[in-house]
Amino acid sequence: MREFVLDEIPGISFKLFGITHLLCLTILVVGLILIYIYRNKIENLSKFTKTKIKITMVIIWLLNRFIYVGSYMYFGIYDWKANLPLHFCFVTGYMFVIGILFKKKNLLKIVYFFAFMGPFTATIWPDLRSSFDYFIFYEFFISHHLFVLFMFFTFYMEKIKIVKNDLYKGIFWANVLFLFVFIFNNYFGTNYIMSEKLPDHILTLYPFLKSINYPIIILEVTGLVVIFLSYIPVYLRNKENKSLQDKKSLL
Repeated sequence: MREFVLDEIPGISFKLFGITHLLCLTILVVGLILIYIYRNKIENLSKFTKTKIKITMVIIWLLNRFIYVGSYMYFGIYDWKANLPLHFCFVTGYMFVIGILFKKKNLLKIVYFFAFMGPFTATIWPDLRSSFDYFIFYEFFISHHLFVLFMFFTFYMEKIKIVKNDLYKGIFWANVLFLFVFIFNNYFGTNYIMSEKLPDHILTLYPFLKSINYPIIILEVTGLVVIFLSYIPVYLRNKENKSLQDKKSLL
């Protein structure tokens, strides 16, 4: 069990853009496509069914975090300088839980964009060294791949009305979060949300990034590209709803 959690002797390797990585990405993409295809059926689920699904999503995400933190504490390797829930993806997850439990659709609007800026982007460039014999591989899949599907499913299931102004709010609050963590990092000597330094596997993959001394530039550009791409399903849904309303008004 200790080896499964700590991976002191790397076993089944995880290679960036290798078969396992591409399989995980395929599951994510196929899941997103299926949710989009069945968006109307998802929207029309019964209230009881929606409640069960929301509770299940929250339990899965929280249980995943509990096992992660609990196992690290049990084996004495929990380090507050690296394992606090200040990573962008984990902050996003907790916001999702709060939004679901307290029915805060305005919060879920922000979480929608955060889910793509953080967890979705991380699925493309994950920092993993082992796969099927390593606990973090499963923890990462749940908190990133599965979480993105949770949020995308919730977008349609809860009929969350997102407009362009919400996109700008997403950018604003993402920068507020980054500023808070940046100050925290400078004060405590940590590197949450990569504000001080990009991960080594990213620098190895893209050596030219070493010449850019300010990670914030790379994070901002990447975040802006992803957040505008994530607005495409929103735009299409708003267009569908408007078309439906126009038809009803004609009748």
